[in-house]
Amino acid sequence: MSLTALAVLTALSPLAQAGTAQTDARTGARTAVAPVPQTALSSGAPSNAHTEDHADIRPAASLKFESGFAGPPASTWPADAPPVRFYFAPGASAPSCGLLVASNRQVLPLLEPDEGSSFPQCVGVPAAMVLQQGSERFLLLRIQQQDTREDRSLNDLLLLERGGVPQLRDDLATTSAPDSSKPLTQVAAWLRARWALQTDADQGARPLPEHTVTTPSAYLAVSQKPGGSCQFSAGTPDRPAPLLQVTHPCERVAATSGFQQGAESWFVVLLGGGTGVGSVGRGQALVFVVDAKGGREQPELAAELQPKAAEGKILPLRQALQKRVTKPKS
Repeated sequence: MSLTALAVLTALSPLAQAGTAQTDARTGARTAVAPVPQTALSSGAPSNAHTEDHADIRPAASLKFESGFAGPPASTWPADAPPVRFYFAPGASAPSCGLLVASNRQVLPLLEPDEGSSFPQCVGVPAAMVLQQGSERFLLLRIQQQDTREDRSLNDLLLLERGGVPQLRDDLATTSAPDSSKPLTQVAAWLRARWALQTDADQGARPLPEHTVTTPSAYLAVSQKPGGSCQFSAGTPDRPAPLLQVTHPCERVAATSGFQQGAESWFVVLLGGGTGVGSVGRGQALVFVVDAKGGREQPELAAELQPKAAEGKILPLRQALQKRVTKPKS
């Protein structure tokens, strides 16, 4: 059964990426199970739906395993995670890759060539992570594939370990997920933000996924709570729970942005006082930083940026913050 590959579409929202948008649609990947339909909140928070279809699982004894291909780094792929194996399927002349499961007796294909074709080929797994979220464990892998003789691409896959055989999730098949040009840690940060918003929704808040911002080492997630306030959650890709959660009165969130500065991730929020033209000039800034010490709000910096916030535009506000935090300390 040949399925269309997950389309890992654009990067972050236009606000989070300063107006850039990229598309990375890939076809021809053969996957073990069909993507899970999302039935959760319209906000984009993930569902707990999964599939039990394991029709493509292959007996390990029927495959010719190969070495010499690049697997995930041991530093990010623990010993108890399913091993990644490269192989040639019966009658195939092009390489595939999959996860060795069920006490090493079966292989769950991650990428195989189309039937009757030599492409796409799995040529490496340059990055992979294991994400524990509550009682569930997720496998995040970046597959390097040869699409044609001349073209290569990267494809990110998310699987949920459940019932002994990982199941493919479709969380990354959305235009708001970071594309494969970003570090895999940034994809993981986006997933953590997504899950944080799901928790907020379970507690009665309205997630605002369009204002999620990520960097290679952190995220900021925003939700609106009943009573005219907004909650801001900041965290890192390796931590299941946010490092910082604060609530501020707000009529609306006008825009968000962020950037990486050395080991620090900086986030700026522009709050608006209304939805019409008259709201311009009444903006308020919030500033957050995440680093090895944790997550912190920076009210003094926000106060310094208030003149820029009053203009009601996120780009000058972000640029002012960047200039401020990159200025050499006297």
